[in-house]
Amino acid sequence: MKIATIVSSILLFVWVILTMLMIWTDSLSEALYVKLSMTIGIVVVATILIAIALREYGQEKAMKDHNYLD
Repeated sequence: MKIATIVSSILLFVWVILTMLMIWTDSLSEALYVKLSMTIGIVVVATILIAIALREYGQEKAMKDHNYLD
């Protein structure tokens, strides 16, 4: 989960910088901005979902190893 938090935070920072560039300069087209924003959003969601799945798997495995689950 720690890695997912770091990756998500970095991507959020990149998106904020991208948004500020979009607002203050004309260096990006609107289509490119939307595509990059959607890509960053998809990667963040996928990273968080993978981290949650791995954490749940690890917790379940630990419980089975300690005979809390059959």
